Amino acid sequence: MRSGRRRNRNDLICAALLLLQLVVLWVPALARAEDATPSATQKETAPQTETPSAKATDKSVAADTYVDQLIEPGQDGRLFDSELREEEAEPEGRRFLSVEYQYYRDKRSPYDDWENGVLLNGRRETLNYGELDLSGALRKGNQQSFQDDSGNAQFTLRQYDFALSEHRIMDNTAGVLRSNADSMLSSSFRMNLPSALLLGAKSRISGQDSSLDISAGRIGRLGTGQIQGFDTSDGKLFSLGYNHDLGSQWRVGTYALDLEGAADVPDHQSVASALEYRGTDDRQSYKAHLLLDSKGQNGAWLDGDTRINRWRNRYGVFRLERDLLWADTALTNDQQGAYLRSETRSLRNAFTTGLDFVDTNINNDSTRPDNYIYNGFLDDSWRWTHKITIGSTLTVRGSSPRNDAAADESRDYVVSGYISRGFSIGTSRLQVSASRLEEGNDVGNGYGVVWDQDWNLRQDLSVSSSLSRENESGIDNQENRTSAALLMRYEMTSSLNWDADISYVHVDSKQLNTQNNLFSSLAMYWRFLRDWDASLRVTLNQFDSNADTNGTDLANDEKTLLFSVRYSKSGGRPYVVLGQQTDAHGFGDITGLVFYDGNGDGIRQAGEPVAKDVVVYLDKRYVATTDSDGRYRFEHIAAGEHDLSLALEELPLPWGLLDDAPRKVNVDISAGSEVNFALRRIDQ
Repeated sequence: MRSGRRRNRNDLICAALLLLQLVVLWVPALARAEDATPSATQKETAPQTETPSAKATDKSVAADTYVDQLIEPGQDGRLFDSELREEEAEPEGRRFLSVEYQYYRDKRSPYDDWENGVLLNGRRETLNYGELDLSGALRKGNQQSFQDDSGNAQFTLRQYDFALSEHRIMDNTAGVLRSNADSMLSSSFRMNLPSALLLGAKSRISGQDSSLDISAGRIGRLGTGQIQGFDTSDGKLFSLGYNHDLGSQWRVGTYALDLEGAADVPDHQSVASALEYRGTDDRQSYKAHLLLDSKGQNGAWLDGDTRINRWRNRYGVFRLERDLLWADTALTNDQQGAYLRSETRSLRNAFTTGLDFVDTNINNDSTRPDNYIYNGFLDDSWRWTHKITIGSTLTVRGSSPRNDAAADESRDYVVSGYISRGFSIGTSRLQVSASRLEEGNDVGNGYGVVWDQDWNLRQDLSVSSSLSRENESGIDNQENRTSAALLMRYEMTSSLNWDADISYVHVDSKQLNTQNNLFSSLAMYWRFLRDWDASLRVTLNQFDSNADTNGTDLANDEKTLLFSVRYSKSGGRPYVVLGQQTDAHGFGDITGLVFYDGNGDGIRQAGEPVAKDVVVYLDKRYVATTDSDGRYRFEHIAAGEHDLSLALEELPLPWGLLDDAPRKVNVDISAGSEVNFALRRIDQ
């Protein structure tokens, strides 16, 4: 009889613990209600009669259950049965599908351009064939301003991490792509070898200490419309590259290409080679480049990167002969020179200095301009307090002619300073600058004042403004420029937000008389269903000027509209795969913004343009391209530390990054990380 009572009481205790865990996990409100009336609960669950020996036995059982937190063997998984069933119902292999319709219209007198199209993106993780990625676009439009009303299409199929053996993997791409360009060979601080846009195929086989690259296809160009298509042109390109580790500190690579039939570039073959040394402590590295073409021209450049205490120094020399050929792109050539960049950073201070020396017309051709060009700058910022930051920049540029074909001697001096301070209403930044330009016997002067303000109004509302005034006088011109800009972003709900941008510029010029430009835009994003979202962007650009030589006012209004609706769906369970994974489990996202940082503070201000169509690399392999708002996104990334970098060879000169090393970013599980890239002028 007594043992039967014990079993009954044990069952009651287990049932009570199960009920309590369910209440705490799923119904916190009920848990609080239960805590408020413990005596009533005890009365309902306690037996009417019990012996002292039974009470002692029940206490020991309750204590054991509390220590191991075990409800009952084989029963604890019932709490998550529904989640487990949903996960088991998903097929193995992560997958993603996105289908988007876009309509774009650009109306400016006398043209009325329009286009619409469908964009497709899909990804699929397989067990034996790596990860497959398909992107494509179908487009139809009437671009009167470019005399182009043809429709076109483009597609790209990629395969990543296809295992050839235990130690080698292969990446393949077919469709519209860029020719392979190993970053070791194609990039350095001062010189870049750009890749070519092809309709073809490429492959990369990589192992622990070497990689082999091959690509071939027809040369082409991306379309001029909002919805990017692809048009092939005359010319075929074939390339082959190989690099190999010579031990732990040395690496050598070579890359050869053959171009035939291009309309604007002679048929040629080119070979690029590089030898790199890295110190064991990663505080020094050196790299030598050599470029040869079949026309007998050559180029060479040497780069060094060393760290001494808290200083990082990058320096190099270069020499590129006239008409040096590489792929279908005109290289910067017929020049030689040297550069130096030094920087030091601490928690409060950042100091950067640089020098460039360039000598053009290295073959001393009397019919070509021969100039000696120099450029130097000092940039310093100091965080005085946790709310106040001050900084200054000094830039000196000059050009000295070496023959009669060159322009007059010139010198340009620019000095600027800023102070940034945080207030309860936001952060203010005031910058003043002064310049002096000397060209021959002429002298010009200028000054400028810029006030940028980030307004701290509400958590869901982001507002920034900018006001500026610039004046230039001398050198046959007198010009006053006044501008104002306002940038707003409002998150109405988690699925609905909008942003607006408006800027006004007024110019009084001795040569161009009066000009006025008003630009405004409004963009909205709405996730109206679980797998559906829509966006709308409208812009108005109004321009008028009385610069016409006949005294007639010129006016032109441009209106654009971009509407899109997208269906996107993701699913599947990840495979349990060993190999190139991080130590952490789970996945997250990385998003960010790429913009032209005109004032060099690393924060986008109103009026600073975004950089669209910039290629962003994740871990040197996965690729995302910034959209029309300058934003990029990587989804479903393994949690842990990753590298982010930009395709520097594709950036418009003279913009780049003062520090081109990959950015380290830690991705947390089921969370997003924000990494922005502020492009700076590398000639300052």
